[in-house]
Amino acid sequence: MDKVRIAIIGCGGISRAHVNAHMAEPRSDVIYCVDTNEAMAREKAEAIGCKWHTDYEAILDEVDAVDICTPVHLHAPMTIRAAEAGKHVMCEKIMARTIEEAETMIEATDRAGVIFMVAFVLRYRPEFQKLHEMCVSGELGLIHQAFCSTHMFMAPEGVKPWRTTVEEFPMGALMSHGCHYVDQLQWNVGRIVETVAVGNRFTLGDIIPGGDDTECMLMRHENGAVSSYVESWATPHPMQGIRLEIYGKQASARLIYCKDGKRQLWKSDESGMNLVWEFDPDKQDHMDVFGGAKDMHGQIEHFIECILDGKQPLTHGREAIRPMQAIACATAAGEDHTMYNVDEWLAGRE
Repeated sequence: MDKVRIAIIGCGGISRAHVNAHMAEPRSDVIYCVDTNEAMAREKAEAIGCKWHTDYEAILDEVDAVDICTPVHLHAPMTIRAAEAGKHVMCEKIMARTIEEAETMIEATDRAGVIFMVAFVLRYRPEFQKLHEMCVSGELGLIHQAFCSTHMFMAPEGVKPWRTTVEEFPMGALMSHGCHYVDQLQWNVGRIVETVAVGNRFTLGDIIPGGDDTECMLMRHENGAVSSYVESWATPHPMQGIRLEIYGKQASARLIYCKDGKRQLWKSDESGMNLVWEFDPDKQDHMDVFGGAKDMHGQIEHFIECILDGKQPLTHGREAIRPMQAIACATAAGEDHTMYNVDEWLAGRE
C-alpha cells in the first residue's frame, strides 16, 4: 500500500485544517467527507474532489482509516466502531468526555490491532519540536520551572450547541482547550505527579455548564520541577496567543505566538536573549485551501507514516490520556482546596 484511503468524519470548523493537511500529503487519498449536515459534507468534498456521505458507517468498507473531527461526545462511539471494522483512527482532541470513555477507545483499538492517534497537533509543529529538543537534549540543563499561558475569547452568542449540555460536553476550557498545553508541559518537563486547579466561569457559566471558562493549574513534575498553566476562553483583549517558558539551570527558552501572527522561539543564557527560530506569515506562504494556516501538515504526515510503516504514533491513546488524567485530578483537587497526587487519585477511582 503506497496510499492510505481516508474518510474525514465531521466537516465543521476544525476539519478545514485537516482537509488542508490531507491535500498536502501525497500518500493520503481522501475518499469521503462525511457529516450529518449534507451541505457541510458537500463543501469539503468539492474542495478535495472526493465523494461525500451523511452516514460514516455506510462507507467504512471503502477506506483504510478515518480522521474523526466531530464533537467530543461522538469520539468514543465512532472510534470503537471504526476499530471494530479494522480501520485505523485519528481522533481530534480531547479524545473523550471522560477517562472511562478514553480507556474504552484504547482497549478497542488495541483489540483490533489498528493505529490509534490523538490530534495533539502542537507536538507536530516545528517550533514545538525545536523547543522539545532543547528540553530533552540537556541544552537547558536541569529544568526546575515552567510556565504557560493561553488566552482567547469565545463569544457567548457563538458557542456551538453541543457545548451547552453537560451530557455532550461535561468539561470547561482546561480539559477541552488546555489539554494541548498540559500535554506540552508534561512532554517537555516530565510526568506530572501532583496537581491542583482553580477557576471561574464569569462569562460562559450560564452557557457552557460543564466547567469553568478561566482556570489556573499548578503542577509538580516527576523530577521535582514545578510548573503552572493559566488559560481562558473569556479574555476579549489578550496580550498574545501562546506563551510557553521553560527554565533550566544552564539556559531558559520562550516560545511565543505574537498578536501580529509571528511565532518566535527565544533562548536566554550567559550570552543574553537570542532569537533561535521565527515564523513570519508576511514573509512565508502560510495559507491553504479555505484560507487555513498550514498547521496540521506534520500531524497528518505522521499519521500516514504510522499506518504505512506500522509504527506507534507519538500521540497514541495511552500517551494522550495522560493530560486528561492530570487535568481531571487537578479539577478534583481544586474542589478540596489541596494538591492531589495523580497516581493515588487515579487508583482511588478504581
